[in-house]
Amino acid sequence: MGIKVENIGKSYGRKIVLNNLSMEVPSKSFTTLLAPTGSGKTTLLRIMAGIEKPDRGRVLYNGIDVTDVPVQKRSISMVYQQFINYPSLTVYENVASPLRVSKERYSARQIDERVQEVAKLLKIGHVLDHLPEELSGGEKQRTAIARALIKGSDFIFLDEPLANLDYKLREELRGELKTVMKGTTIVYATPEPIDALSMSSHIGYLNKGKIVQFGTVHEVYTLPLFVDVGHYFNDPSMNMMEGRLVKEGGKPFISLTGDLKIETSGLEEHLAEHKTYIVGVRPQDLSIMPDRVGMVSFEAEIDFTEIVGSSTTLHLVHGDLNLGLVVHQPEKSHRRGDTITVYLDPQRVYVYEKDSEKLVIAQGEAVPA
Repeated sequence: MGIKVENIGKSYGRKIVLNNLSMEVPSKSFTTLLAPTGSGKTTLLRIMAGIEKPDRGRVLYNGIDVTDVPVQKRSISMVYQQFINYPSLTVYENVASPLRVSKERYSARQIDERVQEVAKLLKIGHVLDHLPEELSGGEKQRTAIARALIKGSDFIFLDEPLANLDYKLREELRGELKTVMKGTTIVYATPEPIDALSMSSHIGYLNKGKIVQFGTVHEVYTLPLFVDVGHYFNDPSMNMMEGRLVKEGGKPFISLTGDLKIETSGLEEHLAEHKTYIVGVRPQDLSIMPDRVGMVSFEAEIDFTEIVGSSTTLHLVHGDLNLGLVVHQPEKSHRRGDTITVYLDPQRVYVYEKDSEKLVIAQGEAVPA
């Protein structure tokens, strides 16, 4: 059944952090709480784990109300952003410590077998006799994760555990976490959309103290129901452009700039003429080569380029618009100040009402109200 939070409220002084928030985390899912820093992810995570008490509302584990159950009596493990290990204990003893204080009696042999198994999974077998101060940042965090994993808890909570690692270590641990924690209910808080995209089975997007959208990663990614979700839940961020619905030659268009218009024939009943909309298009869905009939072309100037692995993001300027375009393995160099032709597929855009910020059209189809 997993974890269910009902009507959770939490304030610090006059600041409302969580506002009548409800969500259900499926059993054995890898659920990510995604939102910008300062949105209340850590507070929600700590309430779900029992480290903090909500002002109102309740938390249920597998259908049982645990709101007032102390954290020590819950079958949970927690991994923090900081590398929290016992400095005077070896890595072996750090990992073994939950078993040594467990109510269940483990023999020395059982403890050793479990430590060796978890150490192998997290690739820290070669440092088991080291102290934490002798470890790299990645090894310290692997040790903390191993200590959480060895308990065999029903629920594991992770609060930005990759935040203090360099890019390469983050990539390595993303793949490993998904594998080593398979079969356990995981709740993971992060401001990084790539973490959610690469590891999660489910995602809850937090905004203004509420979960505004929850679903499988595929559902939320392919159908982001609000501007904020669409913009944030993409790497790089989705391009957002403001425009108005106009008619030219009897055909409806959303006019974004003087020479950039997107035809919306067949969708007129879902749009209002002269009303303002926000059009979203992923940087991955803009291109420098047309790959289908009906693409819209426009000229843009390269402001700067950003290279990450085998991908390059071109940061472009078109009129008053600043846009990102992802190029995979570019065939030629792109220099600042160069003017290029950009192609946009009208069937790959998202149209939101400006006032409500709700999704109206997704990839050429109207969204049910």
